[in-house]
Amino acid sequence: MRRTLLALSVALSVSQSVLAEEHQHASLGAHEHGVASLNLVVDGSLVSLELDSPAANLVGFEHLPSNDEDRATVARVKAALEQADTLFSFTPAAGCTLQQVELESPLFAAHEDEDSDEHEHEHEHEHEHEHHDDHASGEHEQHDDHDDHHDHEHGEHADIEGRFDFNCSTPERLEALTLPLFNSFPAMQRIQVQAITTSGQHGAVLTADQPTLSLD
Repeated sequence: MRRTLLALSVALSVSQSVLAEEHQHASLGAHEHGVASLNLVVDGSLVSLELDSPAANLVGFEHLPSNDEDRATVARVKAALEQADTLFSFTPAAGCTLQQVELESPLFAAHEDEDSDEHEHEHEHEHEHEHHDDHASGEHEQHDDHDDHHDHEHGEHADIEGRFDFNCSTPERLEALTLPLFNSFPAMQRIQVQAITTSGQHGAVLTADQPTLSLD
């Protein structure tokens, strides 16, 4: 995701030195709980944001979901991020509307795999009288793979990355970015924002008390 935004930055003819500085700032404090990074690039009417945050800031934990409560929390957070127009707010006069959301996280992948495994298990159960031996062997192998994956992830940090594309009908009137996201995720203490617009590069550390970055 980050490479995509950097490519957009190059398209805007931003110098390589500025891009390197942006990447360096965005990487500072990597995986520090309560802290996240947000990159923003304006390319014509397209406004793209990239959020990189420890999962704990959004979900409240970083282990793979292992029970119904964990899975419900992950699903709720994923649904909230998909409604990104409630988390990121632009100058109303710019007429920005959410177009696309891309999310990546081991927690989301594990939740989706769990749903897929449950569906597959139900399907196989309907035919287990025909393939009892093969099913038992395959289930054991699948369980081992799942345990290996869980052991690999256990104790490791987990991030959530999101790419959010907005289309603005009058981008020339885009003056500020505000983050209602702090209201939805109180564990998020501060976000390091780096923005590249037609007026230049902008940056700030935003908090719940100061959630707005000027873009003009």
